[in-house]
Amino acid sequence: MGVAALITGGTKRIGAAIAVRLAEDGYDLVLQTRDPATATVPPELAGRAELVALDLDDGEGLPAAADALFARRPDIGLIVNNASRFEPDDFRSLDSGSFNRHMAVNALAPLLLIQALDRAIGRGAVVNVLDAKLAWPHPDFLSYTLGKAALATITDLAARYFAPRIRVNGVAPGLTLISPFQDEARFRAEQGKLPLGPGLGPRDIAEAVAFLARAPQVTGQVIAVDGGERYLSRQQDPSTPLRQ
Repeated sequence: MGVAALITGGTKRIGAAIAVRLAEDGYDLVLQTRDPATATVPPELAGRAELVALDLDDGEGLPAAADALFARRPDIGLIVNNASRFEPDDFRSLDSGSFNRHMAVNALAPLLLIQALDRAIGRGAVVNVLDAKLAWPHPDFLSYTLGKAALATITDLAARYFAPRIRVNGVAPGLTLISPFQDEARFRAEQGKLPLGPGLGPRDIAEAVAFLARAPQVTGQVIAVDGGERYLSRQQDPSTPLRQ
């Protein structure tokens, strides 16, 4: 194919599954990590993936770092903004530090990478990884949710602005992997409530990303890959402790 994909957070969890799936379509992989010395390329991608250090928390330094990356890798034709910060807070516990940390990674960094792609290469595709919970918002994980809501708006506005040179779409995963705030029993119980039943996994998210990457007449769209979770109208995030 001769095209590379930059995947933020591409060495683990959903990001790694996306990388493996895109490799099957012929992409070379550029996997963003904060510290390449401690990151590991998925075994399936040996010889196909390059690790790159980009600090997504550094809104001041990221544009220059991204410009340097795109100058060195002008073959990048796809960005998957997958990396996220996911920490609990709500209307009482939220402070400016929590809010700013989430917005930096979940909204500003994807926006800056899209800008850098436009400056350096001027064409391609972007897939932003959102969250199906935006269809049933609630105040759990408030800063995280606000960041993902901002990224959803960025997806729509960037699709309008950059057409036809850069297509921008989104994938909104549902309850896919056990979070740090869940045990396996709770995860299995919550996944079992999905209208399509348990079984939603990273490969399902990766398939949606692969479709959007190769769909030349699709832009500004968000595919929910959630097993029908949006129909449950949950009153709290399934990752949080159950309220008594």
